[in-house]
Amino acid sequence: MTREQIMNTLCELMQQNLEVKLPENVTEASRVYQDLFIDSIMVLQLIVYVEEEFGISVPEEDVDPAVFQTLGSLVTFIEELRQHKIA
Repeated sequence: MTREQIMNTLCELMQQNLEVKLPENVTEASRVYQDLFIDSIMVLQLIVYVEEEFGISVPEEDVDPAVFQTLGSLVTFIEELRQHKIA
């Protein structure tokens, strides 16, 4: 799965499951809290959806606020978790 595919899937999860209306120009630099209007409760919900959608487990100790700075940082985090799952 490419970065773009992961990002598109994340956007779909946010819109469908969190009922967030995302701006048209979402990029990897889009800030999760400020630009996408995702709050801390929504982030917790998003983690559950990410685990289900990508078949990964997000260890609590790895949930660092830096992971949720931007969409790009979240995509990188998912890629890393998927890589550990495969390895």
